[in-house]
Amino acid sequence: MAHTKREIERKFEFTRAGKKGSGPARGEVPDLTGTAGITAVTDQGTVELDAVYYDTPDRRLAADGLTLCRRTGGARAGLHFNLPVSPGGRDEI
Repeated sequence: MAHTKREIERKFEFTRAGKKGSGPARGEVPDLTGTAGITAVTDQGTVELDAVYYDTPDRRLAADGLTLCRRTGGARAGLHFNLPVSPGGRDEI
């Protein structure tokens, strides 16, 4: 049976020395603990991942905001189908 997981994506931009998007230091993410909506930040280590996305020749899936991909590596390897449910929110099956 398929499991559904709700994903909510947010984009964050960081500044350093007045340069938008440069981050606190090259390759580092600032401590986001205490930022609205973030309750904890943990280091999950490094995992090598690969994803291949599929669509119809006329790109019908992308036109409707749907994605179908096959992921390898990590705990979430397998086929994933994503459906938009709200602005910034998607259900992954």
